[in-house]
Amino acid sequence: MMKKSLIAMAALSVMALSVSAAEKAIPEEELGLRKTSLFEEKVTPAATEYSKAAPGTAQKIERSYMNAPPLIPHSVEGLLPITRNNNQCLSCHMPDVAKSVGATPIPASHFASFRPETKIGANGEVIKEGKAVANTADVKTVIHKMDKLNQARFNCSQCHVPQANVKPLVENTFQPEFTDPALKGKSNLLDVLNEGVK
Repeated sequence: MMKKSLIAMAALSVMALSVSAAEKAIPEEELGLRKTSLFEEKVTPAATEYSKAAPGTAQKIERSYMNAPPLIPHSVEGLLPITRNNNQCLSCHMPDVAKSVGATPIPASHFASFRPETKIGANGEVIKEGKAVANTADVKTVIHKMDKLNQARFNCSQCHVPQANVKPLVENTFQPEFTDPALKGKSNLLDVLNEGVK
């Protein structure tokens, strides 16, 4: 008898919670940032105005934070898609050319490999950069400087996006702090990568 009473009480509690949840339910049109039905069959995103300026003529937006990938200030018409064999960005942004054409040079971090040489030894131990380690994260990042662009970085548009004149969906009050004002326009990532690592 007591078991039936407990089951009945539990059923009443569930019903009360269901009624309470239904009263507090948020209409789907109020969920998310778009404020529209979650069934988005006919939703068209707001039009985006990308820069149409020719390379070298656009005003640059400063970096969002120190060492952030800079935005592309000029039109990318005819430059995309970027492939390993066809990367038009390199014609202006390689360090030996960039200064003469007024472009931002590709930073030293793109001419380095951060992928350590890691092997499994004969006894199953992990050998990282020639040293046996208990945990592969125990050794600070070893930087291998290269004479050419690291092919892991060939796809510029993976990190760099065109500047656009859009209204943010959510207000952003973040204020970046740059240790050096010059870093608003260049990167020092390679110099500070191991900062604070023992």
